[in-house]
Amino acid sequence: MNTLDQVRQLTEHNEMLKAQLMNTSMITELTKVMHSNTDLDGILKTLLLGMQDILGFDRAILFSIDAEHFCLRPQAWVGCDDGLVETITIPLGFEGGEITDSIFLNKHLIIDQPDTQCDIFSRKMDSQSYLVIPLLSKATKKCWEFKVCNKTSCPAYGGYNPYCWSIPGAGEAMPAISEDERRRRCVSCSCFKCTGVFWLDRNASGRMITSDDVTNLTSIINQAGLIIENFRILEELEVTNNDLSKANNQLKIVNNDLQVANTKINNDLDHARTIQQGLLPQDINVSEDVAISAKYIPASAVGGDYYDVFKLQDDKYGIIVADVSGHGVASALIMSMAKVLLKIFAKNEFSPQKTLENINETFLKEIKTDNFVTIFYAVLDTSEHILHYTSAGHCPVLFIKKQQQNCERINADGLFLGIFPDMMLKETHYAYEPGKERIILYTDGLTEAQNNEEVMYDLQRLEEIALQTAHEPADKTVVDILNHQRTFCGPDRPPEDDITLLVIDL
Repeated sequence: MNTLDQVRQLTEHNEMLKAQLMNTSMITELTKVMHSNTDLDGILKTLLLGMQDILGFDRAILFSIDAEHFCLRPQAWVGCDDGLVETITIPLGFEGGEITDSIFLNKHLIIDQPDTQCDIFSRKMDSQSYLVIPLLSKATKKCWEFKVCNKTSCPAYGGYNPYCWSIPGAGEAMPAISEDERRRRCVSCSCFKCTGVFWLDRNASGRMITSDDVTNLTSIINQAGLIIENFRILEELEVTNNDLSKANNQLKIVNNDLQVANTKINNDLDHARTIQQGLLPQDINVSEDVAISAKYIPASAVGGDYYDVFKLQDDKYGIIVADVSGHGVASALIMSMAKVLLKIFAKNEFSPQKTLENINETFLKEIKTDNFVTIFYAVLDTSEHILHYTSAGHCPVLFIKKQQQNCERINADGLFLGIFPDMMLKETHYAYEPGKERIILYTDGLTEAQNNEEVMYDLQRLEEIALQTAHEPADKTVVDILNHQRTFCGPDRPPEDDITLLVIDL
């Protein structure tokens, strides 16, 4: 090879390097400009103008995918008649031609001699040759990873290509009966990452589309795909943040309304608690021979327990301990009704059995509820030293003979109030020796309370502390029993049910 040939080769090689460097520089600058845009229209306009001015394409159109209507629609363009481009809609099915084939093959296609009868760009835009290139967003997972698919025989399984819709024979998880059906399923799938396709031609200049053109365009479009995807993600984040901000503001309004409502509820509950406390006897004083001490601990603001000691005649007193199933406002309301009925029927009836039967009859007629009431009701005759009592499903009452250190359980002999017409009650008469006997009345919130190991305090422990404190005054015994129970359950464990305790020294 002579010197002239060597010089010519070096000159050609140098020109080629300069052209490649210029193309790389142009691509870099175009990418910078796209990055600087703050809206999607600006990014697309910059991209299309770069294709036109830098790469020398006369016309360029970006078609976006309309998944709902299964077609391509023009989104942005340069060098074209607006009215003409806006009329172009291309079906995504097999009849869409090469531009849709490029999407589902995921590669560029150069159409040198389009069919003048069938090709839409040849018919409508008189294009002699053109180039189509898909616009992709980045796939972060392969379809079989995303869907946790175990169909290892599928061509997409385990392959390097993350764009599964372009792999022949893929899609075993949702086999299609035709190519159009396969494409429809791909477009609606979350793994479909093609957002559009570019159409470009050089109809006016007539310049050939070269491999360098394709390389430069592919590089630019790949960059554009990443920029557009990032822009879309940021837009979605901004929309999400705005929605969260609106939701947060709405939550603040709702929270404020809830606080107002909660304040009102708490005020109402405080008022209800005051009313309920007012229903309980404030100063229990039967006679010099009888000492009574009581304590009521509701599990919530208001409760369903009730006790009372009230005068019937000069020498007769009513004694009652009752417990409505459940606790809270509804139970407190039912208990208030039970108290009213008790005071009405006990006024002229000294038989505990008949009094409870009269209350039960009215309860069943007038009060519609699923709650039931357990009651121990007694009439104390201080002149005859006799206690007349009956128990409607209430927990056992403890009768203690102080000198003998003996404790006897008096179990219920009837059914709950408010459930059955026949309560199957039995009235019992008990003659006591003044100054020598004690009665302990309570509700099951005391004995059924549990410690952290879910072990109940139970009646056995109550009997033990009751005997230990048999010679103490009634008020001290109440304190000692409640402390004993609280120590067993744990001082920080709140009561799960209302607790009522009465100690009566006869």
